[in-house]
Amino acid sequence: MIETTLCYLEQDGKYLMLYRNKKKQDPNAGKWIGVGGKLEPGETPDECLVREVREETGLELTEYAYRGRVYFLPDTWEHEIMHLYTATGFCGKIKEDCPEGELRWIPIDEIPDLPLWEGDRYFLEELRKGTEVMEMELRYHGEELVSVINKPILKEENVELLLDKKYLKTLDLHYQPGSHYFAATRREIKDFVALKSAQELRETKPDAVSCVVIIKCDGQEDRHLLLKEMRFPTGQFLLGVPAGLIDSEDLDTKEPLFRTAIRELGEETGLSFEEGDEITVINPFLFSSPGITDESNAMVLITLKRDKMPAFTQAGAVGGECIGDFALYTREEAKKLLLSGTDEEGIYYSAYTWIALMTFLSGIWE
Repeated sequence: MIETTLCYLEQDGKYLMLYRNKKKQDPNAGKWIGVGGKLEPGETPDECLVREVREETGLELTEYAYRGRVYFLPDTWEHEIMHLYTATGFCGKIKEDCPEGELRWIPIDEIPDLPLWEGDRYFLEELRKGTEVMEMELRYHGEELVSVINKPILKEENVELLLDKKYLKTLDLHYQPGSHYFAATRREIKDFVALKSAQELRETKPDAVSCVVIIKCDGQEDRHLLLKEMRFPTGQFLLGVPAGLIDSEDLDTKEPLFRTAIRELGEETGLSFEEGDEITVINPFLFSSPGITDESNAMVLITLKRDKMPAFTQAGAVGGECIGDFALYTREEAKKLLLSGTDEEGIYYSAYTWIALMTFLSGIWE
């Protein structure tokens, strides 16, 4: 996916528009667009913006604003991320001969009547309405626009804190005037996932780690270890996996997911991670219930190799943890749990238990 910039220079109620009519094999030929171009290797969007405006118009930007990202997803050429800008400050003289086409100041209210890419009309309308930052996806079949997705962008000042407790915050998200979306998080507001860019999210660690624990004993069939833990919102002991929150101290280590998983294994089952045991990441980040919360878990696989089946203890449970019992399952027994959707007593279990059972039965860990 290529990255580009596009800028609309504004003056006296007009945008500086570029009619593309000079380059051969130009996908924009015959269209009016703003000024911009492709990012060069190592170049930031701002640097590209300033360079492209200078090269195409001869003007030097002195004041400009980032207005968001537009994703072009055509089926006939390479996908593109376009960084959109407007500019109200510039100096110099406009080139008489732009290498890309014809430059002209056009009243903003007349621009919709020009030959434009159909999708451009949508983000130009957002600019006209004064939308500060947008994120839009435009999907094309040839030159036909087939879908437009305008992603709501949340700002920290539009997040209202309703409840603030040690392990939980409830929030009212004002995505647009008059709208309310209620959500919960374990994080500080500045770290709330909805405020992150896609790149920031890719670098974010989950809130917690859930462990798929498999025990291999000499001469015995492999077993999947699950436990019964009191889950207070349900009022029941639910069949689940060893799991726990990632502490700030864990984040300072080289492998925070592994450190958390090994600690939770010890606290909730009494088992230690020993030489010869194995630990791997199944999935580094899963949202638990994104319709109401940004809570997230990583899934980690722990394979314990023992001469005989170890004993388990819940003596290390901390805080509000209440571990009821432990259970070991063969593949056949795990399959019955998966097909029934409940434990042996008919109690439903969580999605993470289902993932753990599927991991065990799939054999991908072997």
